[in-house]
Amino acid sequence: MTRSAFCLAILSCTLLAATLAGAAIRYAPYHGPPASAQAAAAQAEQRYFERLFSEQGIDPGSDKAQIIRKWVTKIRRDPTIAASLPGGEGVNRIFLDADARQSFMANGVAHLEPADRLDYVKLLAKFLDELVPVNCFGLVDMGAVMNRITLREMPDADADRYFGLLYKILLSNRREPVAAPTLQQFTEAQRQFARALLAQLGSDEANIERFKTYADDPSVATPTDTCWATRVTLHAMIAMPDPSRDVMLLRTVIHNGPDGDARDKADPTPASSQPAHAPGP
Repeated sequence: MTRSAFCLAILSCTLLAATLAGAAIRYAPYHGPPASAQAAAAQAEQRYFERLFSEQGIDPGSDKAQIIRKWVTKIRRDPTIAASLPGGEGVNRIFLDADARQSFMANGVAHLEPADRLDYVKLLAKFLDELVPVNCFGLVDMGAVMNRITLREMPDADADRYFGLLYKILLSNRREPVAAPTLQQFTEAQRQFARALLAQLGSDEANIERFKTYADDPSVATPTDTCWATRVTLHAMIAMPDPSRDVMLLRTVIHNGPDGDARDKADPTPASSQPAHAPGP
């Protein structure tokens, strides 16, 4: 894997597999009941939340429980979100299917406003910094790492922020394609990312060599090196100036969305201009 491909892959893994709130949404389907069944549906929903809070180790009377109840109910009942789901499937089915989840999340993130897309990345970086150990739980799959973060561990404000962003992502999911950045924009984004990455590495020869070694063959890397490289990549991305930063983020999600393969085949961008090359010594 080239360093360019590595940087995009590590970012996409973190962005699109980090469906932390899926644990809350996928427990049981919700279908709007007829009037005669409202009481039974209310009881079923109450049992659903009791089970959720019990399994997540959350006090049902806590502020966090109220935050989760508010957002999960809103997401599962929103008619716009329901109408956007492929085949009319419930949100819980999307989060149970890894491929459908990645495609759906990629589409939603791609259609976010740039400020919300950046906020999402910043929040995931915060979770990685504060809730994940330096060895990433002994795992090298960043999707599995991010999904080890529990709702109970999240500070209340972060849980509210995450669910709010997830709601926007689900609400933003739509069929029309997002315009891909131009070759000139890619080239400038590559230059800005290389500069930001070098700054994150502190222009330190040992750090630069460590990053290059990992990027050249991540399959043999330790969980600690994987964790470190992911943090470096995310923080470099966050430190980039706009609009180049959003060009990088948008390229990542576009090429990992439902039309990613087709876009890759049609993309005239030469390999040498692909973003996210690690800087040389």
